[in-house]
Amino acid sequence: MNIDLTHLETLMARMAQLGIAELDYRQGDERIHLVRTATQPAAPTANTDAPPALSVPSVPAAPAQTIIAAPMHGQFYAAAAPDAPPFVQVGDTVSEGQTLYILEVMKTLSRMEAEYPCRIVEILVTNGQPVEPETPLFRVERLNA
Repeated sequence: MNIDLTHLETLMARMAQLGIAELDYRQGDERIHLVRTATQPAAPTANTDAPPALSVPSVPAAPAQTIIAAPMHGQFYAAAAPDAPPFVQVGDTVSEGQTLYILEVMKTLSRMEAEYPCRIVEILVTNGQPVEPETPLFRVERLNA
C-alpha cells in the first residue's frame, strides 16, 4: 500500500485547524484512522482490515469528535425531498445504519448511512451544496454501541 504523505499531512493539518481529536477516513479499500491528543502529535495509521486500536484513559474524557466526510464528488442533500424534514439535525442521536444524507452522483441518488452510533454536533455543509471527496459534512461524537 502506498501512503500519500501529502494527503496525510493535509488531513492532519485540517484536524488541527478544526480542533478534531479523531478522524476516520475511507476511500475504496483504503482506510486511514488518525487520532490527535494534546500531549502527542497526530498518530496516523493506515490499515484496511484491522479495527482501530483502543486506549483506555486514566480519567474520563469528553467524547472524541470525528468528522464524517464525503466519499466522492456529488451533490449533498439533507432530506429526501425539498419539502421534507432533514434526515438529521444538530443534537440528534444517530444509530448505525441510519440515513444521514443523500449523495447525488451522475443523476443517481444514494442514501448514505451512519457507520457507527453517534451524536450530530455540527452540520458543515448546506442542502444542495456540491461536495468532493474528503469534504467535511458532519462533526459527530461517537457513542458506545
